[in-house]
This record gives sequence, C-alpha cells and structure tokens, in this order.
Amino acid sequence: MGKTYKDSKKFSAYEIVQVPSNVSICVFGDVHEHKEQFDKLIKEYKPSQTRWLVSVGDIYDKGFGEKEADRITDTLIELQKEDICFAVRGNHELKQIKRNKEHLSKQLKWWRDQPLVLSFEFERGKKLTVMHAGVSPKMDSSHLGNDIEVCYVRDCDEAGMIPLVWACQDGVKKLIAARPGGKNWHELYDGRFGYIAAGHNAQKDGTAKFFDYSCNLDSAVYETGILTGQVFNSNGNLEELITVNGKAAKPELHGDY
Repeated sequence: MGKTYKDSKKFSAYEIVQVPSNVSICVFGDVHEHKEQFDKLIKEYKPSQTRWLVSVGDIYDKGFGEKEADRITDTLIELQKEDICFAVRGNHELKQIKRNKEHLSKQLKWWRDQPLVLSFEFERGKKLTVMHAGVSPKMDSSHLGNDIEVCYVRDCDEAGMIPLVWACQDGVKKLIAARPGGKNWHELYDGRFGYIAAGHNAQKDGTAKFFDYSCNLDSAVYETGILTGQVFNSNGNLEELITVNGKAAKPELHGDY
C-alpha cells in the first residue's frame, strides 16, 4: 500500500499510493462540520481493507461547529490507523492551522501532517489524483507537493494564470483575494496527472459535476444538506455515486433537506 499512518505520522506534501487489485476507493466532498451526512456516507460505503475512503478536505468551518469537525476528524484518524483512509488538506484546514498555530488540537496536528495531493496508481495503469481544489495548465508534477494553489484554484486562463492575489508575510505565502475570471479549471485540464477528484467549488444545486478528466464533488452541504462521494472501482474507473442528505447549517437559500 505504500506509506501508511502506522509507518509515519507525517506524510510528504505529495504522496503516490499503489492500489492493490481488489481495492475500490470512495472520494468524498467538502463536509464542513456536517457529521450527520458524514456518518451516513460511512454507513453506506462501509470502509474496509478493500474499500478505501479519501477526503478532499474542508472538514472545518461553515457548519455546526469545530467540535463536530473534530469528531469527524477523529473518525478519519481511526480509519487511517486501519490503513483504509486518506485525506488531503483543504483551504479551511490551512486556515484553522494558521489561526491556531500556537495551540493546535490533536485533530489539527493530524491535518497539518496530511498531504496536499495524493495520487492512487491502479494495477491496470490508471491514476486517480485527489486534491482539494484543482490545477492550472501551467502546473507540472513539481507543483503538486509544493504549491498551495492546489487548495484554492477555481478559475484560470489558458496560459495558466490564476486570478488569485498573494502576498508573502514572514516567508509564508498568504492569499489576499480571489477574483473571478477565466474558465473553470476543469474545462482546461488535459489529464496530465490522471483523473482528478476534487472539491472546493461549491455547487449550490447540490449536484457533483463531471468533466473529461476530473470531477468536482463539493455539493455545498452547508446550504443543500447534500454530501457526495464518488466510488472508483478496482480498475480506477468511475462507478457508484453516493449522495446522502441531512440537515443543512445554512439552508436559507435552498431549504433544509
């Protein structure tokens, strides 16, 4: 399986994992402190040694409070100890880690040690890459473990320019603003990193979006009450789409499901 939680508590920023021939993978979207939906997804998918679970991050913020996010994270930690769960950091984990850097909880310490990007390589040659947000056309493999823009990208132009404004403070790259512009990165992605499963760009209709070489699994659970997981079979192909419903923290625009 490659590096596991038992081997090291800290992953590198970009990890490549070899997938055994009998393993399927469920990648699920941004949970945002909605434990009800998370628990339903776990119950339906039933993670095991042959059914791995992968989070695209953003377990924190916008929902029912930090304690709920901590409880969700505790479950991810326990499943990772069993070698059946992976996670990548989302922009809200980055924000929480920065905000609480002097007094990190055990949950945030765990998130701090998760990678930015994971690539799962299947025996028949297919590759599934998981990150929180996305990539731009200018990126190559060196960016996957070194560029936190993979936690923020929504739009970009065909030259690979991303409408994000950054500043460097104490040697740390800090996002100042995100301006609309260009195209959805999914429309420009050419498959160079394999099939990408990501979240970040909340779909207010509650429906995951699929493109030629990628998908966006963020179904805006905090407004729609819907959490989405995409199952990839043991050959690395799209299989079952799991959607679970529950109470939304901010349902005023879409109703409480």
